[in-house]
Amino acid sequence: MSIKQRITIWFAALVASLLLLFSLFIYQTYESYRRSLMRNRLQRRALAGQLYFQNRVEFHSSGYLTLPDQHETILGPANNVIYKSSGPDDHKLTKGLLAQARKGEVQFTYDAPPWNKPKEGVALSFIIGGQRYVSVVTAYDLPGRQASNSLLFILFVGNIVLLVIVAFAGFWFARRSMRPFDQLIEQMNPSAANDFSFRLQSTSKADEAAYLAGSFNELLGRLQVLADSQEHFVAYASHEIRTPLTVVKGILETSIAYDKQLTDTRLSMEKALLRLEDAINLANSLLQLAEVEGLQSVKMQQDVNIVDTILDTISYFGEKHPNQKIDFALSDTFTERSQLTHVMGSSILLRTVLINILDNASKYSEKKPISLDVDLTGSQMAITVTDQGIGIPDKQISEIFMPMMRANNVGKIPGFGLGLTIAKKIIDIHQGTLQVVSKTNQTSVSIWLPASTIPT
Repeated sequence: MSIKQRITIWFAALVASLLLLFSLFIYQTYESYRRSLMRNRLQRRALAGQLYFQNRVEFHSSGYLTLPDQHETILGPANNVIYKSSGPDDHKLTKGLLAQARKGEVQFTYDAPPWNKPKEGVALSFIIGGQRYVSVVTAYDLPGRQASNSLLFILFVGNIVLLVIVAFAGFWFARRSMRPFDQLIEQMNPSAANDFSFRLQSTSKADEAAYLAGSFNELLGRLQVLADSQEHFVAYASHEIRTPLTVVKGILETSIAYDKQLTDTRLSMEKALLRLEDAINLANSLLQLAEVEGLQSVKMQQDVNIVDTILDTISYFGEKHPNQKIDFALSDTFTERSQLTHVMGSSILLRTVLINILDNASKYSEKKPISLDVDLTGSQMAITVTDQGIGIPDKQISEIFMPMMRANNVGKIPGFGLGLTIAKKIIDIHQGTLQVVSKTNQTSVSIWLPASTIPT
């Protein structure tokens, strides 16, 4: 079922419910008024029974103002019939009814042919000469019933006509409201499902359809970037993995064919091991990237001590690169508030980020000194690593976070282009920001992490 059909059905059902409730209210209100008016008429006629004992002429003259199918009965103290009108006597009086009438006014209804609606009656008592008499009057409210039936017919026909009009109006309204979405659907060609350059054009400017088209186009833009990144990633990764494996295979085949001395065989094995180590490092980096991508939905709840994490990273990096100098500095603001500032996350993942950034800074600056600064700005903790390396070309600075993407000026410096990609994804998990600013002979990588401060 289309949205237009659902809107039409729900709109018609809502209006039908409102019309039905309003019609029931009108009908019940009229019925209440009719019963009240009929009761008053019967009550006045029953009270006129006192004239039977006071003024017979006036009592009989009042009989001209009768109701349809009216019948009157006056009973004495012993329930004996004193007066009975000439109308049809179709209601059997009971002792219970007369006993109730002597205590107060009684209203009742009963079925009587040939009417298709009940007749109505009133029984009440009055005292004449110290004795209590009962007057019972029954009648059929023919004008009121006819007006009630006419009103019911008018409401029934009127509701049907209005529902038909509402259904057509609702369909027209739904069709007009959904027209911008129909236009968007017409533009969607299944044959262009893999073409991320496709964009929706919305004729509306400031409605939900325009917002949907804008969001969809933005999503297509992101998918296009991801598709390009994936294409580059697959091509580069397959090449990088295939190359060392091919070289290893060639070395081993050459060794089997030509190496006769153990020394030559050992040298060939060492070359093969170096190539295999490159392939293993690349595979480990790819697995680490896949693992980090799987942590996107994980909430980090560990309280991280940034200083301890940085010192641990520097110690580990110093063992790996003993000739690399790292200048570590804490700002005065951070030093004053470090005991009151907390960062939620994973120290292991943040350590991985710092190792990747320091590794890049070291190998691209040829072991020149690296500075590592920690500062606190408002509710953000900043960790900045600055090197004196070759820098990143301006045209490629926006692509450095793409997997397997390396700048054109890296030359023969080893690497796979995954360090910053992994670091960016980890920082995104921590709801932080990773920024890279580069110029000739200097590159600064800044990590911004949300920090909570305990009020003093």
